[in-house]
Amino acid sequence: MKPARISLAVLIFLLIVFMGGCAEKEDLPEDPKPLVGFAELIKAYQDGKVFESAEHQSGSCMLTFVDGHRLTIPSSSFEIYDCTERKPAEVEAVNGWWSIDGVILGVEADSSIPDEDSMPIYVYFDARTLYAHLSNRSLLTFPSKVLEDEKNRQEEIARRQNIPVIRIQTMGSAPILDKENYVDGTITISDPEKLYSDISEVTLDMGIRGRGNSTWSFPKKPWKVKLDEKASILGMPADKEWCLLANYADRTLLRNIVAMKISEICGFSWTPRMASVEVYLNGRYQGVYTFCEHKKISKDRVNLDIDAGDCYLEIEQQQDETTCWWTGMGVPMMFSDPEEPSDAQLSYIKKYFSDFEASLYSPDFADPQTGYAAYIDVESFIDYFIVQELAKNTDGNLRKSSFITKEVGKKMEMYHLWDFDLTFGNNGWFLHEPEGYWVKDYAPDCNPGDNWFNRMFRDPVFADKVRKRWNELLPQLETIPDFIDEQALYLDKAKERNFQVWSIWESVDWVNCPSLGSYEKEVDFFKDFYTKRLNWLTDDLNKL
Repeated sequence: MKPARISLAVLIFLLIVFMGGCAEKEDLPEDPKPLVGFAELIKAYQDGKVFESAEHQSGSCMLTFVDGHRLTIPSSSFEIYDCTERKPAEVEAVNGWWSIDGVILGVEADSSIPDEDSMPIYVYFDARTLYAHLSNRSLLTFPSKVLEDEKNRQEEIARRQNIPVIRIQTMGSAPILDKENYVDGTITISDPEKLYSDISEVTLDMGIRGRGNSTWSFPKKPWKVKLDEKASILGMPADKEWCLLANYADRTLLRNIVAMKISEICGFSWTPRMASVEVYLNGRYQGVYTFCEHKKISKDRVNLDIDAGDCYLEIEQQQDETTCWWTGMGVPMMFSDPEEPSDAQLSYIKKYFSDFEASLYSPDFADPQTGYAAYIDVESFIDYFIVQELAKNTDGNLRKSSFITKEVGKKMEMYHLWDFDLTFGNNGWFLHEPEGYWVKDYAPDCNPGDNWFNRMFRDPVFADKVRKRWNELLPQLETIPDFIDEQALYLDKAKERNFQVWSIWESVDWVNCPSLGSYEKEVDFFKDFYTKRLNWLTDDLNKL
């Protein structure tokens, strides 16, 4: 570049540089001044620094980059225009001369000049990126933190969409016929993206059988897997027993996973770990399943000492365990572990429940020493109520799939949650509507009437605790629709393959929820129901 041209160009540039920028004109400077900071700006670009933000201060603009580097450009040197909310000026070279918004600047567009020897014609930033038009026709577009973050997000989404694949091979390709008899074989878990652990693939010896109650009757079968030896799968604590939930009646394939996310928010003593997977059985594609920990006594699951006398109990209308009974208030109870308690232990537990229910109807039922609170871990019962009522779970009114622990020397506790495929509006009758109480106002026989919670709500202290706990959890509960979107996005590829095998149009008659016609509409209904239910409960619980 010729010295005379530099002098003339700089002079002309400095005369007009304050005339343009986001459709605003500024006064011309009296005297040309050196372009302080321009060389540093070029070096930042050459070093690949990622733009994070710009802030106008008194008489200058401070640029901040992702690595923490900051560069302050005085306005007296050259202006950096804020175009986050306004359209940038039109910059172009016309017949070899630069113009801004159609005004010829008198600055030559000379592409033979290196960036560092040119001058800034127009520098601006928008909501995402920093741009610098130089006199040598270069347009420097700084790498953007927003764009980098979005790029990384898209890459992570693409990675997460390659969900793990489980291949089950039974010996001799034998069919899985019932819920009692295990069929021997192997299970291969492939997680090539290493989403859950550092193990990309492992093959283990196992047995497999059917599982579930009503879900076993569906065409897409749920299974229980029992490994020959304990092993960690998908980063979950090592164990022998695992479940594959089919989610046939839940067209979003997500309700169980979402419920367990809410369980984590509430902080139950145990939240079953879960992951979406695709399953092949004897080489045949079976669809998207939820792989999860089986509910059982274990230090990493239901952490009880059965030998010391602790009890793991289930509320279950099916009454399909060895030791079952109904409480005086019609709650169907079973012993999960031990399956066959001693006569003394059974007598003690039955009396404990009888005394608890009697306390609920005593004149002093609200007394913290002699009333219901003397028998139950109130906080765990409140969290149970919140999740079950929020989900409007058809089983959650003390009817099915609910689990209570009674440890020696402790009160009984709602220990964990389970089975949420027919929740959040995914059931007929009025359970499809987001308004109205279910867990609080309906007895285990599904008729309006008293149950444990209905009675406890008559204690103002209990109602106040529920309100406070609800409002404490509310900010996190409000994030669940975003979580649903995220999980649905991760299933974007796999769900297409699932519904090629199990049509989204298929319906379970007694569930009485016809297909909405697409996966996207099913997810939208899920989110809409959740949001309306959350808002309704927020309003109503704060009125009680």
